[in-house]
Parts: sequence; structure tokens; C-alpha cells
Amino acid sequence: MVSDAADVTDGRPDPADATDPSLVDRWTALDRGWQALALGLGIVAAHLVGQAL
Repeated sequence: MVSDAADVTDGRPDPADATDPSLVDRWTALDRGWQALALGLGIVAAHLVGQAL
């Protein structure tokens, strides 16, 4: 028996389908864990730059 679960999409556009995805499309295509990691690293980098100045 073949399952249809593999055919279900999550509603997000497939990044491979777009020829020139915008930054917003690429950001929303990321998993929430990767978004949180990128945001946290950005905050740490901004803090370090602020401390260096």
C-alpha cells in the first residue's frame, strides 16, 4: 500500500522552483531552528561590534 503522506506539502514555495528567490522567500523557506540560530548569531555579532566601538 502506498502512502499519500509524501505528497503533502507545507504550503511554502520550493526554493528549487524559483529562478531568483528574494531574501524574504529564502528566509521564510528556512526551518524555524535555522531562523533562530541565524537571528541569535546576528544579535551576538551586533553586540560584539557595539562593544568594539
